[in-house]
Amino acid sequence: MKCRIESKEYFAGFANEKILGLTPAEHLARKLRMNGYDITEDAPTVFYDDMFYLDAFILKKGASAAEGMLEEIHTGMQYHNAVISVKREINMEFINKGVRLLSINDTYIDINAEIGEGTVVYPNSHITGNVSIGRECTIGPDSIIENSTIGNNCKIIKSVVIESSMGDGCSIGPYSHIRPGNKIGNRVKVGSYAEVKNSVIGDFTVIPHLAYVGDSTVGRNCNISCGVITANYDGRTKSRTEIGDNAFIGCNSTLIAPVKVERDTYVAAGSTITDDVRTGDLAIARSRQTNKENWVFRTNRKRSEKV
Repeated sequence: MKCRIESKEYFAGFANEKILGLTPAEHLARKLRMNGYDITEDAPTVFYDDMFYLDAFILKKGASAAEGMLEEIHTGMQYHNAVISVKREINMEFINKGVRLLSINDTYIDINAEIGEGTVVYPNSHITGNVSIGRECTIGPDSIIENSTIGNNCKIIKSVVIESSMGDGCSIGPYSHIRPGNKIGNRVKVGSYAEVKNSVIGDFTVIPHLAYVGDSTVGRNCNISCGVITANYDGRTKSRTEIGDNAFIGCNSTLIAPVKVERDTYVAAGSTITDDVRTGDLAIARSRQTNKENWVFRTNRKRSEKV
């Protein structure tokens, strides 16, 4: 069976807009080929917008769309309904391949994504671009993954992952932002309200919460504590931070790039690190505490108690 694809003027506003990974014409060509059609110039015409109403076309075995049997798409509501139709078809294909979607209607997956068997995708997740997700993962709810590679047995909960890769057994989120350019190893944890950008993170490293790691190379088995930031931007240039294996960076520390914290080191909580830290050292970079005796009473600053 043969057919020819042609565009109509009333679909011009949508013809170049990608819907779940493909343009209307590409969706149409794919579906026709799946149903045994060869696309040639010397054949009955199928219009781009007919991609959403192909059942009638296929039943007619090549009948021309000019016969009026197919609905045109020239309003926003018809376009919305068409997208819903394509989304359901794509999601059903993933279900048939062993992916567990908890909601066909509220999950958005591009047709060219690869998702391993046994992976669970929770509602309101968006998987777009060239994405590869391994087996037995948990995605969502409310997660966005774009142009990224995810290993096996990973969890990405209420988080965003863009143009990055991660190995097996990683835990991301909730509320993490994995910005472009990251290479994350195996068994890495990036916890709640953490952000990672253009960095290499070694195996078994944890960034549990409320931290920013940017333009950095972090080794294996490191602990990046709450409130830690790598200050990578001085207003003109962005510089890198290097953290060696087994390093422990204490809470609310700031690493001023460019700086190198070598392996098997500790940075005390509340430190601002501007000089390199050598292997085996403890770095303490904070002012010495001073307590002013009876200052509250001498200055009449005692807060009144509420009844």
